[in-house]
Amino acid sequence: MRTHMKKWISAILSLLFLATAVACTEQPDQPTVTDDATLPSTPAETVTEAETFPDDFVVTETNGTSDILTPTGLKYSVTNYKNRAKAAFSFENTLSITFPEGSFAEAFNRFSMTYKSTEPVKVTIAYKVTKYDVTDYYFLEAGEGVFSGLSSSFMNEADCFSIASMTVEPLNGKTAMFTLGGLTTEKIDVPSTSLYIENERFKLGIDMGWGGTINCVEDKLCTIPQLTNLVNKHDTGRLIQQSFYGTAGVPGEYEPGISFDSKWVYNPVQGGDQYNNSSRLIDFKLTETSVYIKSQPQDWSLDNQLTPSYMENTYTLKEDRIQVDNRFVDFSGWEHPYSGQELPALYTVSYLDTFVWYDGENPWTGDTLSSRDNLNFWGDAKYVADCTFAIKESNTETWCAWINTSQNYGLGVYVPNVDQFKAGRYEYDGSKSAKEDSTNYVAPVNLIKLVSFKPLEYSYILTTGSLEDIRATFTAHKDFSTNATLHENYISSRIPSVGGDVTKLVFDAEGKINVLTNPFSTTVSFDADEQAAKLTAGPEGDVNVSINYGDYADLSADTYKTLKIEYMIPTDNSKGAYECDLFLCTGTIQAPSGDARLRKSLVVDGEYHVLEIDLSGQSFWKGDIHKIRFDYFDFSSAEDVMYVKSITLE
Repeated sequence: MRTHMKKWISAILSLLFLATAVACTEQPDQPTVTDDATLPSTPAETVTEAETFPDDFVVTETNGTSDILTPTGLKYSVTNYKNRAKAAFSFENTLSITFPEGSFAEAFNRFSMTYKSTEPVKVTIAYKVTKYDVTDYYFLEAGEGVFSGLSSSFMNEADCFSIASMTVEPLNGKTAMFTLGGLTTEKIDVPSTSLYIENERFKLGIDMGWGGTINCVEDKLCTIPQLTNLVNKHDTGRLIQQSFYGTAGVPGEYEPGISFDSKWVYNPVQGGDQYNNSSRLIDFKLTETSVYIKSQPQDWSLDNQLTPSYMENTYTLKEDRIQVDNRFVDFSGWEHPYSGQELPALYTVSYLDTFVWYDGENPWTGDTLSSRDNLNFWGDAKYVADCTFAIKESNTETWCAWINTSQNYGLGVYVPNVDQFKAGRYEYDGSKSAKEDSTNYVAPVNLIKLVSFKPLEYSYILTTGSLEDIRATFTAHKDFSTNATLHENYISSRIPSVGGDVTKLVFDAEGKINVLTNPFSTTVSFDADEQAAKLTAGPEGDVNVSINYGDYADLSADTYKTLKIEYMIPTDNSKGAYECDLFLCTGTIQAPSGDARLRKSLVVDGEYHVLEIDLSGQSFWKGDIHKIRFDYFDFSSAEDVMYVKSITLE
């Protein structure tokens, strides 16, 4: 049975190192290249068309057809346009471009187009493969530049000939202005299996059949027997790759499929879909120090349905690290909700048994690290809270690692500007094999809304070695990127400061209410007149807020036996009586459960009261205190209000 354990995180979020230390030594930055296929000995030539188009295009217009001769000698004809300004054509639906018979007669598998466009567009190119007429489509961003694309037939090693025509369609429903400045073709060698680049420290594998994902990270300094590749590559959902989450459906346009017995969401995945269909490779460039990949990802829950989006990756080997620069553009035009985005999704071999991260508020000072060697499967609802690691507001040391504790050796990832980590183990067996079903997972996560046609860019670095070496490498390069776009179209999920003892929460200032997190159908605000937190019910019902005690301190239920909530319910609320539910997550209970729930009656009289709850006799109140969810009204109407002055554990 194939499993793609990566994808369980979407259901959760959208419903919403070696006894022998490995030293880092300075190595040259020049990788060598090996591959299962033939590679070009030199990087492919790029188009060097001028960034601004010259005015000396020769344009002859007759009966609604414009014949163009560019300064570079390219000839083409344009029809179906609304207006023309020199060689720039405006159109609302489809602009048609044709080329003289016999154009681009030499065999090719890659083209490069210089263009200007006022709007994002879809370009469809018609050409021949042997004796057959075929078409390929591509997405172009608004602006000016060079777009390069591989023919879809290159994976079958089929040559293309004779580009006959091109159509251009706006993607956003607006009138577009488009200019074709140049078009060239070439034949390049493109690996169809795995491409490896390496220097004296690292060997990096890139899976050309699975969207250009990372399928191998090998540390040449590692001396652990039989431990080579640190990346799990069991299926298209593993690897190290981009993955994003969007709309749950667009009536009449888009309907996601079913995955893991649940309706899914729009989910571009770089490697491919749950049916093992590969994403489409759009472009590939190899330089002396890096590999550039552009791919069109599959939609995870659908069978062989490419998404209207592009993912770009640049992989660069450094002397002590691997840098990955990512770019994602959605061309769907759909409205997407805020979703937890994997930045990136990373899977390791099971052998790396322990998750390590920095959980303090004194970043980059060598402060004590935190670790977990008993994580469960992150996709099981029982373990969601236990597999989520929120980052404190003042913490910029946002790296984490999976290590083997007996050998003090592992793989680390550093992503600046992220808010939390999701991590866990699946079918743990300690295997060193990269193809096993057992795996470990981590994703740095931010709550981000995808915006169509707007690029989302971020970078991260990978390194290997002992825990001390991993931390030292990340510290040395902590300022390599700001990842500023990760805080655009974004909602913070960082742990706010409580400003003191978490067992005595007094909501007498604006900044102190931030500890009331994960509000459902609830607006949390500070009321200056009442000097209290104000909870305003929304229309959906099941109104609640949470306090994640485990994020702030190690508290034992054996020590704290009483919960007190000081509250007031105004008399102009919609009901004259209410009850509240308290879900008390302690010990092995990680998420709200009916097995650890208390229901209490509340007083509605416009006066403050203290709801005092004796927890000492509750069988479930034991072990570490993780979380309390306060369902402050059992049944309510929109705009019902409760004021809370304090919440205390004694």
